[in-house]
Amino acid sequence: MATKKLTNIRATAEHPINSRWDMQWLWQYDNLLKFRKKKPNKWPSLTDQHPTGNRLGQWAQRQRDLHEARLLAKERVAMLNKISFPWEKTDGRDVHWTTQYGHLVDYRKKNPKKWPFAREEFPKGNRLGLWVWRQRQNFATDMISKERIQLLKKIGFPLELPDRWETHFSTLKDYRKKNPNRWPKAREEFPAGNRLGLWCHLQRCAYKADKLSRERLKALEGLGFQWSVKSMSWDRNYQLLKEYKKSAPKKWPVIDSSTPENRKLITWSSIQRNKRKNKKLEKEKIAALDKIGFRW
Repeated sequence: MATKKLTNIRATAEHPINSRWDMQWLWQYDNLLKFRKKKPNKWPSLTDQHPTGNRLGQWAQRQRDLHEARLLAKERVAMLNKISFPWEKTDGRDVHWTTQYGHLVDYRKKNPKKWPFAREEFPKGNRLGLWVWRQRQNFATDMISKERIQLLKKIGFPLELPDRWETHFSTLKDYRKKNPNRWPKAREEFPAGNRLGLWCHLQRCAYKADKLSRERLKALEGLGFQWSVKSMSWDRNYQLLKEYKKSAPKKWPVIDSSTPENRKLITWSSIQRNKRKNKKLEKEKIAALDKIGFRW
């Protein structure tokens, strides 16, 4: 902090100046008074600066920490009490949510006809699009408070995107025709630019939260949709093993396999044997492996 910022600070009966640190504290206290004069209905949040470049919000939080540890001088406590300073600590996650909500409001002022897409940054370096996506995901899984829902609705935020479910479902069917042995990964696009993997993830979230209609549940199950990511991984490895057996019907992957894929199959096969030995492998999976003559 530059010395010139402290030159106008004067000692008071409540708070005498005995060191530079006393001057610095009084300077921040004065900034707090100015902040309150400008914004009488709020106190600085962790990210607030006043004046620009001065982390007043962090200073305020530091006073709470010192007060809680009983390390804040009585004179300073009295001065803060005099202006009804709130001693309760703010939750960092609440601060983050409030900050991002503020960015969203600013974004809409600048872009009134659209909402941030998943990878969009606003302001630069801040992943507002990701935060927006998480609000929809939290809404789909009942993990967002009523108060936050009301705040988002207040600015017209679409918690559920326009219903293109049938379109995505049709795209998923096309994907399965092209890739019958696997399901889209979370970040996979099909076709290019369409986040089909994300849509599948959201169906699993809705299913877990019991928010998927019977008709949609039935339609997805008609495709053999994988509700568990773990099941997807097992099926993928099982298909790889079947393909390996087609190319080498008289042998199984061995330890000295040269390709990474085969080495992964060795590890996976070993895990299946151990699970069966410990009676932790489902009967359906044992039957599927027996069907291809798996060597236990």
